[in-house]
Amino acid sequence: MSRTIDKLAEPAEKKNTKVIIASCSRTGTLGLYFAMKILGYKPYHMYEVALVQGKPHMRALLEAMTAQHNRFSGIKRYDKVDFDKLTADYDSLVEVPSWLGPAFLDDYAQDPEVKFILTERDPDRWAKSVNGTVGFIVKAAASFPLNVLKHLDEELGVFLALNTTVYAAMADGTKPGQAGNEAALRRNYVEYIKAVKNTVPNERLLVVKLEDGLGWEQICPFLGVPIPEEKYPRGNEVDNFQGMADDYFKKRTRAAMFNLGALLVPVLAVSGYLGWKYFGKLA
Repeated sequence: MSRTIDKLAEPAEKKNTKVIIASCSRTGTLGLYFAMKILGYKPYHMYEVALVQGKPHMRALLEAMTAQHNRFSGIKRYDKVDFDKLTADYDSLVEVPSWLGPAFLDDYAQDPEVKFILTERDPDRWAKSVNGTVGFIVKAAASFPLNVLKHLDEELGVFLALNTTVYAAMADGTKPGQAGNEAALRRNYVEYIKAVKNTVPNERLLVVKLEDGLGWEQICPFLGVPIPEEKYPRGNEVDNFQGMADDYFKKRTRAAMFNLGALLVPVLAVSGYLGWKYFGKLA
């Protein structure tokens, strides 16, 4: 089976991966994405995927997630070679590796030049935060009008499918509010954190608990870079996340409505013509 990643053009060159932020979503990863940019890195994060790279990368990540978490998919799993191709323009990976699990990190752990950062937080607070953000998107995807509009705008459809797949992997296929949902989220989160610590060499892993604070003082000495004058960028709270999601949905909704109009115009034109022919004869 030909995969999305196989259809992408081969990059002229590949940046060396320097840093992997193996953290799960909702553990300060958006702030880390902007922090890495300030420090001069080129980070690959969901923000970059959805708002910069768009459909090709969202399709590829959806395919990678499906292959990784559904052994009956018939899709060959993505390996480091595939991911190097997808992220050729980037030298750090943020959050995205956590979607594929700790086994995916093992290949990068073999490279002594790659450093890892892992942020963690209280599992109960993390589960609630996930349900207020990614869970919010999952519920919206299954509700009107997005459950209809996602069929009218390809980018919206793949964005919702990617978020739904990521959430399903974190929540064992449960939906927000279902029995056992938060328990599944907590269990998978705790197991993932333990697995990362067992996979990555201690001397190349920085672990930061969000409750203890996250800023330049933690990450810059570890990366061996000077602390910048700019304030450390803070990530998004749940309300801000939902606001960002709403803005994205509004943009894609307009595109979907435009596509709907483009479909209806010829249909209405033909209907009008046939109606004129039919009723014109009767007259």
